[in-house]
Amino acid sequence: MVKRFENERFLLGKRIRALRNAREWTQEELGKHSELSYKFIGEIERGLQNPSFDTFLKIATALSVDLPELFRFEQIATDKKTAEDRISKIIKAMTDEDIHRLCTILNVLYPAL
Repeated sequence: MVKRFENERFLLGKRIRALRNAREWTQEELGKHSELSYKFIGEIERGLQNPSFDTFLKIATALSVDLPELFRFEQIATDKKTAEDRISKIIKAMTDEDIHRLCTILNVLYPAL
């Protein structure tokens, strides 16, 4: 059971990091806006901390998202078709600016393609 909670903390940390990165904030900036230590933010993002409800409220408020949005994480698709379908839905919902950012990231990750 402990292993499962570690996985959930890891996924939650990844979700918070993704929301922070979407705002193009550093951990320091999220810490400032949420009145939390940037070191604590880093530990949460790495799944090393078990934050309180109040901490989640501070982070959600700082990121301008509803609290449930912090916990909206999905398991990674296990097959190519499912992943392609999910990626297609995400891209269709993105703005031109978001697509430009995504392409920039993909070019950095996969420069030879």
